[in-house]
Amino acid sequence: MATAGESDDGYEAVGPREYLDRLLAEYRLREGDLGDRIRVRTPLSGTSGTVPPLEYLLHASVLRSHGQFPCAGDNEALAFCEEIADVMARGYGISRREAVARVNRQWSHAGPSGRVPRVWIVGLDIAYHEDASHWAGSIYYGPGSHWWIPDAGLQPLPPP
Repeated sequence: MATAGESDDGYEAVGPREYLDRLLAEYRLREGDLGDRIRVRTPLSGTSGTVPPLEYLLHASVLRSHGQFPCAGDNEALAFCEEIADVMARGYGISRREAVARVNRQWSHAGPSGRVPRVWIVGLDIAYHEDASHWAGSIYYGPGSHWWIPDAGLQPLPPP
């Protein structure tokens, strides 16, 4: 295992140790077999003066897509993406297939770098800072749409 350096390009943050251990168990991998494809870094101290736990990073070449969502790097991410698609299909009256395509457009389609998936949701990911209902509205209507305001007369983004 290497200490994170100046450039962590190609590495995905997994979170504290328990998230790395869970991912390795899910993938049926042993840490010793991965060598420099695991990195560790010390996050900056918080404002409370407490020292946060070490953060583990995993090289993207180790990650595998789950289910219909290339961005879902573990079973928890798969369940989260499925929940978002379900909320979107039920709440906005679209097909499940369209809802899956919208989630994939949000996180899996190539961005300017050409990387697919554009985002890996894995471990303790920032995507979890919002719930599935929030993501469903933001993905359906677009970022910054204020989709939660009743009678706003919003128009959904065109389907993928």
